[in-house]
Amino acid sequence: MKKLKKIIVLLLALSMVLAMVSCAKKQEEEEEAHIHKIGVVVYDLKDEQVQAFREYLEGYIGKNFSDVDFLYSAEVTTEEQEMQFLNDAIAAGVEGIMAFNSFDLEKEVELCAENGVYFIRPSSTTDPETFDKVANNPYFLGYFGPGSEIEYEAGYDMGAYLADEQMSDSYFLLSGGAGTNVMHEQRAEGMLDALQEAYGVQFEQSSAELASASEPVSVEAGNLKVTVFPGYIGVPDVGEKAVAEFEKDPAGVVMSTIPVQAIADSLGDASLGTVDCYTETNGELFKNGNLKYLCGKYESIIGPAFAAMYNAVTGYSEDFREDEKAFAIQQGFWTSTNYQDFQKKYELSSGITLNAYSYEDLLDVCKAHNPEANLNDLKELAGAWDFDSAVQRRK
Repeated sequence: MKKLKKIIVLLLALSMVLAMVSCAKKQEEEEEAHIHKIGVVVYDLKDEQVQAFREYLEGYIGKNFSDVDFLYSAEVTTEEQEMQFLNDAIAAGVEGIMAFNSFDLEKEVELCAENGVYFIRPSSTTDPETFDKVANNPYFLGYFGPGSEIEYEAGYDMGAYLADEQMSDSYFLLSGGAGTNVMHEQRAEGMLDALQEAYGVQFEQSSAELASASEPVSVEAGNLKVTVFPGYIGVPDVGEKAVAEFEKDPAGVVMSTIPVQAIADSLGDASLGTVDCYTETNGELFKNGNLKYLCGKYESIIGPAFAAMYNAVTGYSEDFREDEKAFAIQQGFWTSTNYQDFQKKYELSSGITLNAYSYEDLLDVCKAHNPEANLNDLKELAGAWDFDSAVQRRK
């Protein structure tokens, strides 16, 4: 009888151990199977830059990080639409938001924070005053982008180059959302300043006033003539109005703070310059002789921003704060003035086997995969955004 009791006790103990092992294994499997859902806010799903970034996130990142899934917004062009998407995304269980556009950053971050959702701006410029309002919020991770100075230089360098090429003395400037968008505003101001300096003239209105005009405005000084047209030309009605304004007095050069593809076919023989992205369509515009200057982001430049979000949703957000505040990490643009240079950079801008920011690059700054990773490592990787640095990483 005593021997039987011992056997029963041993069997019970063994079953408890097996149960504990089974529970631990099940818990481990559940943790491994957990999918981190990340919401992505975009302004136009048809925009080629949006499509390029989406291909990188879903087609490249999503395939290499099997524990990540992305939930994209439809076209968000108003504050109301953005807030609605944020609410819908939160209800769908997202753990983070990557916002490519923003209308009221303080309000957006507050909503996300109330629901324990992280928020990052992956390719943008946020003015210092707005940034300071949310920098202390632990759910606002920060932003990656050019910053006002580089945005201004992008526009200035384009204006200076096109003026120096002496293609025309008449310019049609597409200012995009410059009245409310600091990125577009700085680009447009840079273009206007460069043109006036190149021609040795000064318009009666300041560059800031012209850049932020809410209606089309034409100005002349000496031999220089510039028409500024505001609005997002990717919106059909706005694009049609832009073409109609252009056709009143066709300019020899069109400079744009935003993608110009939507109306490029309607601009005749005008020489084009744009701040945009390394995309197939821009390659065709270069090849056809229409595009003379591209200052652009590239598909994988958002890689470090994803890594920052991945660190947050995997439990390491506090390890990537800047003095307990959100970070502001600068990344600039690549520039091309001919098809050959464009092609060389485009080939490295995106891809599976050759990528400016590869899966391996990102793993190095993800703490879940590299316990030694820290904010300085992330800054160093993001800061090596230029073409030469990308080439060196792929050697």
